[in-house]
Amino acid sequence: MTAGNSDSENEKLNVNLTAELRMRLRSVSAQRGLNISEATSQALGLWYRTPEAPAIEVKDAKSWGTWLRTGGVDRFYSECEQRELTKVQGIAQALSLWISSDQPAPAAPRPRVLRRLLVALQKGGVGKTFLAGGLAQALAELGLRVLLVDYDPQGHLTRRLGEQPIAMDSGGSLLEHMLGKATRHIRRSIVVLPQERFGERLHLLPSCNDAFLFDAVMSTMRAGREEALARALEPVEKDYDIVILDGPPSLGLAMDIAMHYVQRREGELAERSGVLMPVWADLPSFEAYDLFTSQRQQLEKLARIQVDEVGFVINAYDSRRGASVQIRREEWEERSAPGVLAVFPDLKEQRDAQDHRTPLLEWEPGCSLSNGLRTLAKELAA
Repeated sequence: MTAGNSDSENEKLNVNLTAELRMRLRSVSAQRGLNISEATSQALGLWYRTPEAPAIEVKDAKSWGTWLRTGGVDRFYSECEQRELTKVQGIAQALSLWISSDQPAPAAPRPRVLRRLLVALQKGGVGKTFLAGGLAQALAELGLRVLLVDYDPQGHLTRRLGEQPIAMDSGGSLLEHMLGKATRHIRRSIVVLPQERFGERLHLLPSCNDAFLFDAVMSTMRAGREEALARALEPVEKDYDIVILDGPPSLGLAMDIAMHYVQRREGELAERSGVLMPVWADLPSFEAYDLFTSQRQQLEKLARIQVDEVGFVINAYDSRRGASVQIRREEWEERSAPGVLAVFPDLKEQRDAQDHRTPLLEWEPGCSLSNGLRTLAKELAA
């Protein structure tokens, strides 16, 4: 799974890959300073030079994809045919060989870049706030310094974590900082979540009701609107390993500015930052994703930036709702790039934690949702 590439010199490789191998590939490629597509090309080269590669367990492999130089896909298919292997076995052998091989460190390591994730899809009720908050908790529990930004004017995230919104006209809201009208340092608006398990590493920039005026107010800004969020957060970025935005509930100017913030920065590997999309296994989620994709692609073209799609998370999944739900899940999983990173069931622990305004990992640390968030955090932290 890697970011899309329309370059005529590249072509798409669509195969199946196990979740475990996908996670290992992401981790090792990052350690070696390579994008997924670069790592895959190296892996295939090593595999071509290893005629007796060992068989790999490929049970439960799901759709996955990346980009190769033109001609690379046909060569891989041809090699699989000659070795009388399925494509899923061939790619598993290649990637496993490369992961276990001794590779020299890159001669010129790429600079470390702050990770930035926008959790977004404009369709309501898909679990955007749950995913943003839960992922931030799991990353902080892992030891990362996390800034969680409640970028949704409804302020659900702030209240669900047991905190209060920033007061109107206080001089410290995110919008006031974006407009250059703040009267206090943005650090004074950030709160530290008190739970011991997060080790004072999970910080929240709460919402403010002035965010309901966001599009109307920001549309009057004469210059520098696209960089407003980056300018507002720049004074505190050095304090964190990752910034997570709980995205706005609709398409529009606020979404454009959020996507502009999570664009791939100079020297940053693909899919390290970008958009993480919670969806349901239903038709409206597909329609919402198509609209979102249109806006993202238009922004990329007009602003000349790259906004990576990090992946999908299917939320509130319940196979008992009928065959159509299972079919929709399979349709999401068949999309090779971005791929489905996790499937979370519809469990009461999520609702209970929200009702008690307590972080999920504190409310039910051993439940399947909490453990699923930890697994997702490990992959995204790689």
